[in-house]
Amino acid sequence: MNRREALRQTALAAGAAALWASLPARTWAALAVPADWSGDDEALLTLIGDTIIPATATSPGAGSVAVGRFIITQATDCYPPQSIETLRRALREIDAASRQRFSQPFSALGVGEREQVLTAYEAAPQSGAHPFRLIKELTLLGYFTSELGATQALRYDPIPGAYRGAVKLAPSDRSWAL
Repeated sequence: MNRREALRQTALAAGAAALWASLPARTWAALAVPADWSGDDEALLTLIGDTIIPATATSPGAGSVAVGRFIITQATDCYPPQSIETLRRALREIDAASRQRFSQPFSALGVGEREQVLTAYEAAPQSGAHPFRLIKELTLLGYFTSELGATQALRYDPIPGAYRGAVKLAPSDRSWAL
């Protein structure tokens, strides 16, 4: 191998490394956490998200894509300050409801107990928009726009073909990712 070939190989390796580093991460854990949120808040949101969208035999749950980090980042960067306060209030209320009902924090509960707490919390009357709706919306957005959610929970076609407006789906078929 001569010097020119060695330089070409090195340049190709550096280009491949740069391309690999620029590819999106498989989960939202690669996002930077805003400074005013704690790790406990993120863990609680991830656990709530994983309760909303649990793992199945064919697809991962919302917790496996670090949906808590997505919710925090999206709320901080894209929502007004009152929505962020609504999100923080919802976390406090969910944990308080868990402690009242099961005498344990939400993070210490089993799956069935977490579902009971969230179902009761969602059914509780609220003045104005229910804070749990914001959590559910951000969980769905974060999960289905992640690589794992789009490719494993939905059918993904990176290069779609012709438009077919009415395609019959069997009950076991997954929806399409766009």
